[in-house]
Amino acid sequence: MLICCLSLAACTSQSTSQVIVSSTSATAVSPTTTPTTTTTTSPVSTTAQPVGPVVGWVAPSGVVLAVTGETGIGVEALTPCGATVTLTSGEPIYEVDVVIDPGHGGPIDTGAVAPTGLAEKELNLRVALAARDFLIDRGVAAVMTRTGDYPIPIRTRVEYAHLLGAEALVSVHHNAPVAPSSHIPGVEIFVQQGSSESQRLGGLIYDTAMSALGEFDVDWDRSPDAGVMTVINSDGDDAYGMVRRPEIPSALVELGFIANRAEAELFQTPEYVAVAGRALAESIFQFLNSDGTGAGLVEGRVFNPRPGVGQADCIEPDLEQDLYPGVVDVEVSVEAGLFDFQVTISSPYDSADRYADAFRVVGNDGTVYGVHELTHHHANEQPFDQVLEGVEIPEDVTEVTIEARDSVYGWGGVVVTLPIR
Repeated sequence: MLICCLSLAACTSQSTSQVIVSSTSATAVSPTTTPTTTTTTSPVSTTAQPVGPVVGWVAPSGVVLAVTGETGIGVEALTPCGATVTLTSGEPIYEVDVVIDPGHGGPIDTGAVAPTGLAEKELNLRVALAARDFLIDRGVAAVMTRTGDYPIPIRTRVEYAHLLGAEALVSVHHNAPVAPSSHIPGVEIFVQQGSSESQRLGGLIYDTAMSALGEFDVDWDRSPDAGVMTVINSDGDDAYGMVRRPEIPSALVELGFIANRAEAELFQTPEYVAVAGRALAESIFQFLNSDGTGAGLVEGRVFNPRPGVGQADCIEPDLEQDLYPGVVDVEVSVEAGLFDFQVTISSPYDSADRYADAFRVVGNDGTVYGVHELTHHHANEQPFDQVLEGVEIPEDVTEVTIEARDSVYGWGGVVVTLPIR
């Protein structure tokens, strides 16, 4: 059984001792892998020892904030919705090389939604998290503008990058609506007009992403003018706020078309997330550590995008409590070809206002085989057990992942992956 994290929000080690259930009427399923625990606690800097002033802060919930000053009792920091708070608990961030921005987020700004139901905000977060982890493994101090499913206005995302002292900002997106069919990926990179460094960053990302994603055998969509380009609004400025506002090199990356069903089915797989995340990380590493260049600019576009979520529509995430429940344990049995899952969930923050409200069984290709909805909180029963019975899973599926959902922030947190055959 493998335990890992879907998001950055304060994931902690969980017990893996109970895996098997035995019964006179059910067949116990024996795992064929060694139990492994993976813990993600927002490792945002690779600096061995603190260097320089504190530039950022990881709240107890896993939310990252940019520090605006220090006080006698803690630090003052900018929240995702642009407020200033004083924090006394959490983890300091001393240096940042790059900020990765998972586009969209929160209940209002979902981004595009695939024919499969996959929301762009969720996919962007997964890919950004993978890229961040790959960068940290290579010694690059990388942080994300959001670490869960909550809103953060464009103005704040950019201000985070400035306050954190990043050398570059990369915003991750997946495109819609559909475009003409193509045998190659429809990657599009939007860069800052007049900035050779932004254009160099975009060129490196484009070349690396095209090469990596081109290994997938998919019916892609691609706009005829796709490539590295500037997009200008009717005032002559960079059209997208994530490109126009930063004072550092930035690039907005559209990795593909989530509105295309064939691509959407690929995008929800762990294989795609890993490949896309690694491609972003490798190109960012090249940008920071070499003078290398990639693809040049193609002819730009003129476009006036709709404004994103503003301060008035922003809802602050919880800074003190975990954003997501964690799957602690799973017992699985099978009878007459149907699977039963007894799942132990930890959500110590549970209250009538916010609680763990579901868990689901998901295959490696993103297919959801069963969902168990919870109708009330379990504030006085932590951790608690719930059972999903009679789940039909195709015979060629040998491994599934159990994920839990928060009633406000959605799916995320500690998940359990285990063999079922």
